[in-house]
Amino acid sequence: MTHPALVATLLDGPVMRRGSGSWLVDIEGNRYLDCVAGPGVHLLGHGHPAVISAIERQARELIHSSFQLNEPVIELAEELTKLAGDSFQRVFFANSGSEAIETAIKLAKKFQAARGRFGHSIAALENGYHGRSGIALALTGMNIYKTGLPGFSLYPGIVHLPVPRTGEVDLDELGRQLDARSQDDLLAVVAEPVLGVGGVIVPPDGFLRALRELCDARGALLIFDEIFTGLGRTGTTFAFERSRVRPDILVVGKPLGAGLPVGAVLTPDDLGSCWAPVDHSTTFGGNGALVGAVGKAVLGELTAGGLADASERAGNQLMDALRSAAPDDVEVRGQGLLVGLEWRSSDQAMAFRRQMMARGVLVGIGGQKRSVVRLTPPLNITSEDLKLLESTTLAVFDEVVRR
Repeated sequence: MTHPALVATLLDGPVMRRGSGSWLVDIEGNRYLDCVAGPGVHLLGHGHPAVISAIERQARELIHSSFQLNEPVIELAEELTKLAGDSFQRVFFANSGSEAIETAIKLAKKFQAARGRFGHSIAALENGYHGRSGIALALTGMNIYKTGLPGFSLYPGIVHLPVPRTGEVDLDELGRQLDARSQDDLLAVVAEPVLGVGGVIVPPDGFLRALRELCDARGALLIFDEIFTGLGRTGTTFAFERSRVRPDILVVGKPLGAGLPVGAVLTPDDLGSCWAPVDHSTTFGGNGALVGAVGKAVLGELTAGGLADASERAGNQLMDALRSAAPDDVEVRGQGLLVGLEWRSSDQAMAFRRQMMARGVLVGIGGQKRSVVRLTPPLNITSEDLKLLESTTLAVFDEVVRR
């Protein structure tokens, strides 16, 4: 189905009318198991009672308070810092994940300048994804999103480092690559602990530790983008917890608003305090009492419901089932309920996506070559729906291979 007014921003496909749990219903009454979830936004699925209750209750009290603080936002900041750990004491709220990334870069520049460091070099990762706005797109290490924008960068000095797929990480070689590509003094490194949009790439053990050591040796800040991977998606509250490597700045977004736009930047006190009140602001970020109330509801369900552990169990079950039956040329990988199926070509991946949708299951596509199918259902997906996802995927494996 084509909608001319929307083709610049949306894929053709069914037009959705309502959702409940892990399911969506289109305007023609067709039901779809939603294994895109936003992507990754609907941690609790659609129409979760806690989210609806928070919206109804807060909408009667206060939705937005311009540049005045409000209780829900203060309480959400407190809950986020508790989840992230003692090293984070300050939170800056933004309108979206992309804006949160830009806020983090702006803060890093301000902090480094206060220390007398005025360089421009910031490193990001090849195949990393950080958004579509100016600096966020420049940081993104995927040329597919820069088509028609050769050399696009609204920020000078951004370089991209390769991500090893297997084996031990050579710290010295990584440092040489960084030094060879950097134009001047390195200010920060931005990385997703697991590269989601870039193809569900899980770096080998030691990679994040190597980035931490490179930053420490050069006086650079380590920024983790957990907009997609954070809040239980990968089987831990934050994906960086597996590596025991802590960033200097942590960026979260997507699932925090349960469908409402929000991003957040978490920092230690010394970083956050380098900003005066007039140094940064945003009309809706941090002032949306409605978003604050919803975010608190999401975090409450995440912790009380043990959803990170549930994601770990469900993801392992799903990946074990798919690996046992996947065609030889399809790689199954991921963490928690961030699962990727890499095909030989984008044609195969798109054929798989179409066949899944024809059977009532929605999946995503990612990777630089658009050859990775991404499965990201809600973390509270039922065992029955998980089995349906498994059985449908196995059936479509056979269909695509026969073609």
